[in-house]
Amino acid sequence: MSWISIICFSAFFLLLISLFNKGTDIFAPARIFLLVWTLAIGLTELKLSRFQFEWSSWSWMILLLTLFSFLIGVFVVYVINSDKKLIPIKATREYFKSFEIDYHYLYKSINLLFVLYIISYLASFIIIGYLPIFASRPEIRSQWGIFGFGLLTHLPPTLLYLSTLFLFFNRNDKEKKIIILFMSVVTFATHLFLLHRFDFFLWIILTIVFLYYASDKIKTRYVLFFIIFVIGLMYGISLFRTSKFIADVIYYLGDMKYSIKYAIFTEPYMYFAMNLENFSNGVDKLKVFDYGVHTFDFLLALTGLKYPLAEYLKVKEFPHMITNNFNTYTMFYIYYRDFGVVGITLLPFILGSIVSSFYFSMRRFPSIFSISIYGLLLFVVLLSFFVNMLAWLHFVFNLSIILLITRRLGEKE
Repeated sequence: MSWISIICFSAFFLLLISLFNKGTDIFAPARIFLLVWTLAIGLTELKLSRFQFEWSSWSWMILLLTLFSFLIGVFVVYVINSDKKLIPIKATREYFKSFEIDYHYLYKSINLLFVLYIISYLASFIIIGYLPIFASRPEIRSQWGIFGFGLLTHLPPTLLYLSTLFLFFNRNDKEKKIIILFMSVVTFATHLFLLHRFDFFLWIILTIVFLYYASDKIKTRYVLFFIIFVIGLMYGISLFRTSKFIADVIYYLGDMKYSIKYAIFTEPYMYFAMNLENFSNGVDKLKVFDYGVHTFDFLLALTGLKYPLAEYLKVKEFPHMITNNFNTYTMFYIYYRDFGVVGITLLPFILGSIVSSFYFSMRRFPSIFSISIYGLLLFVVLLSFFVNMLAWLHFVFNLSIILLITRRLGEKE
């Protein structure tokens, strides 16, 4: 084990232990960000795959610049808010015990979204002709979908989260609770057939964050339990897509250094390690920048310009990958790919400032809206070692709907 791994793992476990300190807000942005990245760098530096290589000083400098830029953004907002009084989490939980929402509006919204989801799901299935879970090659789940309808099939995290809010606040109307429960079960079961793991992950993270700030039922130990549950769920869905044979194939594709007896660990390890390896390799070799094509991918996808523009500009989809079998680069690579050193310095700083601003806004003025928006941003931070959710149209679509609906949820007059 390298000295970098030792330092990172030590920092990770110290941060993990700090979660149990009395009065600690376990979802504070800087702590969560550091937990994610100390773990990611520590695992990567184990170099368990022969595809991994020793990084250059330049790639280390760019990665550290990225991480420090984000943390400085968080710190600047912290300094600005240091003299402002934050509402204790305990007081926030007491406030939500007597909080009432517009049940009628929320109930209608859930029903409308459910109808749109089922229509898009059935239309996509009829046109495409199969479901990924029953396909001979379920790994082609990313190809399942039709423009327009495909966007609506990503509604489950929003549907499940809003249903959670309804069940949490509605303590009297049993008939509507049963209907909402039925729609939730149907949504969960049908979406499970599509093997979209990150949609479930988004719902679970949003729910955990909301329950942590709005109720006294979510303690630190329960959060850690839920994290283990999430990992189990993500891995369980992977088992739908793989078998022992496939696990062995991934082991050989990853060119792992350890025994094939542990092939089952290859996929989760490579999920962490190859993102950073591809980032480092890309930073070393990238010479031509794309000036916003990737950062604003969701806008280009929405307008239909994404593929024509990419073809016109001759944009490579996955440049400078170490191997074609692992094609993600971390969240921040698109900022470097678009704007170079300026992008990797400025944009993480802005993102850190935004995340921290919404965190302090939530702590000063707690509401369903402020908790929801921070939960969405926290989800982005948790997956920052992997992909940039803010560039995905379906994530921005879910984010917009959740914010639009929760903005309307307030105390009944």
